[in-house]
Amino acid sequence: MKHKVVILDYSFHGSITCFIKVQGYDGLNDQPFDGMIRMVDGVPYGDLIKEEKSILSSNCIQFIKAYIYDKYEKGFFS
Repeated sequence: MKHKVVILDYSFHGSITCFIKVQGYDGLNDQPFDGMIRMVDGVPYGDLIKEEKSILSSNCIQFIKAYIYDKYEKGFFS
């Protein structure tokens, strides 16, 4: 099981909201994915990472969130 996530693009709308286009692979479900994540003041939102609505495995969702948090903390979106 190996998850992958790549940030394809991002843009800010206002001072604290960033839309992030991602694509990747859910190693547990053996399926590719793509979608949009909205970061509001450092907190990620979106159907892709919402357990109740996502087609992704819970493990992959946590992987994506950790990846996005890491990028955010390191100033990637600044």
